[in-house]
Amino acid sequence: MARVVLVEDNVALRKSLADCLTVFGHTVAEAGDAAELYRMIGDTTFDVAVVDVNLPHHSGFSITQYLSEQTPTAVIITTVRQAVEDRVRAYQSGADIYMAKPVEPEELSAAIERLSGRQPSGAGQGEDASAAWIFERESAMLVAPNGLSVRLSPREAAFLDHMIRSGHDVVSRSELFSALGEADDEASRSRLDVRLSRLRSKVLAATKTSLPLLTAHNTGFSLSAAFVIR
Repeated sequence: MARVVLVEDNVALRKSLADCLTVFGHTVAEAGDAAELYRMIGDTTFDVAVVDVNLPHHSGFSITQYLSEQTPTAVIITTVRQAVEDRVRAYQSGADIYMAKPVEPEELSAAIERLSGRQPSGAGQGEDASAAWIFERESAMLVAPNGLSVRLSPREAAFLDHMIRSGHDVVSRSELFSALGEADDEASRSRLDVRLSRLRSKVLAATKTSLPLLTAHNTGFSLSAAFVIR
């Protein structure tokens, strides 16, 4: 898995995320501010840095710019800020992924795996099944790259089938509701969030692998690994 450094001044949150990412198989180091991070990267190379924006002394944006210009480390920014200008500034600073807090550990792990190159790229049919997730449509069975499998409910299977056929494109909630034959209203959006949280937990428990499903905040969802439909 990946070598990760968490740059977060909230000690409780940092420790919690570090514990979760360690369970997922990553090697995790922790830094509370820029100075601590810079001391670390003098001796260690990290695959991915998870950087909070609101840090003491130096902002996450300046840290991101330094990492993108001076190191090969990929950067995931995590923040409570949701304004478009903050997202633009993050990507202009060199961020690879912008994630709004609170961050789901499973989603964060999948994003880290994607950036570290441990997950295969490309999604859809006709890919190398030895390195991909396999979705058996007839039986609604999802098989992880490690060979462990989980049976999906009809609604879960319909959701995943549509996502796979969309490749790596972000699929909007409106498009999903249309594909699943549901109304696009606040109640449906809440139900969808609950269902996807349960799906992530279900897949992780059965396959010991995080479902590579990323959430584009206020936009929709995308897959971050290769899938094969059989």
